[in-house]
Amino acid sequence: MVGRASGRPRAEDAPGEATVRKTSAKAPEQSTKQPSRSGKQPGSRTARPRQSSNSPKRHVKGSPSQAPSQVPPKASPRTVGSRDTSRIGHLRAAWGRRLARWGECLSRPWEGSKASEPDGSSAQRHRPRRSGGADDSAQRSEQVTLTYYCLLISTLVLETFGLIMVFSVQSVTVAANGGNAFTDFAKYLVFAVVGTVSMIAVSRMPLSWFPRVSWVVLGLTIAMQCLVFTPIGVNVYGNRNWILVPGVGTAQPSEFIKVALALVLGTLTTWYTAKRRDRTAVAGWGGVVIAIVAVLGGQDLGTVIILVLIVAGALWVGGMRKRWFALLGVLGMLLFAGASLLSANRRARIIAWIHPEGADPTGVGYQPKHGMWALSTGGWFGVGPGSSRQKWGYLTQADSDYIFAVLGEEFGLVGTLVVIVLFAVIGGCCLRLMRRHSTTYVVATTSAIGAWIVGQAIINMSVVTGALPVLGVPLPLVSRGGTALVSVLLAIGVLLAFARHEPGAQEALSTSPGALRRSLAVIVPRRNRARDK
Repeated sequence: MVGRASGRPRAEDAPGEATVRKTSAKAPEQSTKQPSRSGKQPGSRTARPRQSSNSPKRHVKGSPSQAPSQVPPKASPRTVGSRDTSRIGHLRAAWGRRLARWGECLSRPWEGSKASEPDGSSAQRHRPRRSGGADDSAQRSEQVTLTYYCLLISTLVLETFGLIMVFSVQSVTVAANGGNAFTDFAKYLVFAVVGTVSMIAVSRMPLSWFPRVSWVVLGLTIAMQCLVFTPIGVNVYGNRNWILVPGVGTAQPSEFIKVALALVLGTLTTWYTAKRRDRTAVAGWGGVVIAIVAVLGGQDLGTVIILVLIVAGALWVGGMRKRWFALLGVLGMLLFAGASLLSANRRARIIAWIHPEGADPTGVGYQPKHGMWALSTGGWFGVGPGSSRQKWGYLTQADSDYIFAVLGEEFGLVGTLVVIVLFAVIGGCCLRLMRRHSTTYVVATTSAIGAWIVGQAIINMSVVTGALPVLGVPLPLVSRGGTALVSVLLAIGVLLAFARHEPGAQEALSTSPGALRRSLAVIVPRRNRARDK
């Protein structure tokens, strides 16, 4: 009877009787698994099986002996509401841990590979590997080389943008002076080629090579900077930071000091984290101060600000306390205010920035006004490449400090956003390098170079848009300047070398075919098929 009742009801049974058989057959099994709350034996008449809150309620028709089954069971402690509450609490705790981990990554980006446990300890995160054969291995190789290719592509695109804009502006200024625009652009193109080749050569260097040559590079650049105070030094707009090189023209040694400082600060930050306080460490910090003072002696306040950004970027990841940063920030602002007050030209620029309506439209307010006009004329898509109006003598620094304004006029808001996104990609690549490397030298040097390139780009764009006073800071990789372009490309080469030594990146880059080989693999079979036909 039990086995027959547990199955499908017979055709001659009434619906009510079939339901009673099912209930009576399942009751003993449930009562044996879960004892009743009254403490009696499961087989007693008053024992009632414990039903879950999710089981459907059945209305049983039949004799009075089945009446207790009609009583609704008491709700279990884990009802639907409590289950939802516990789930919400679990999600809240998970998001809390995730936000805390993101906060740690923002404060110390190089420790992003460590996840904080609930008890406060840290553990290494291991992502589960998915088995997929060649597809998964190719995907992993693309992920480990993502930093390298994103950094390389964004740099080359920005450099191409710069070459186009420099030729667009120089074709007007050189032609107005009776020269040949193509000859002058060819000289700048030589710097671009030399810088690109140097970038590729530096990217192939081992990591141990950079700390060894950093001190030599710093000494040479300081010696070159001291040459600006000799008769071969050139004064440009009140700043004496150029030297005259026969056969080349003018060169700016302070641009190479940026690269040297970034390399040296990697070693000094490593010593700082290791609590090394000997004479060598003190002498190293003295060299950094001498380099900054040598640039400050040439009255180039904009370059000094970039050098301070480089030092701050390295010390931030080195674990320097925030109160020391606040103190150094206050001292820097006081020095900036003092240097501005001592120079009549800088003082006039700051006053024109604070009160633009009262600035002389033919004096200190001339450049900012025409820069804003150029940006407003561009609209969404610009007036077209080479069709800028402000470069026809209205913007005197259209190829250097205000090239972003001409870019916005010719390519519009879309072109300016593309440039901003490319610099953001470089900054993101620097953060990714800092997260994927565990060496303090690599992390500190990457932070210094990232603060230099991205910070200088932000300052230049802020000056053009009127958010900052005129500081004389060019746009990296875009503005005209041979030594500036070569120095930035050398710094990018250092970052590419770090990207090549990411975990698994070197093996992936060595096994993946080059672009020329992939192109030949596509072209050669087609030629063979054409010959066969």
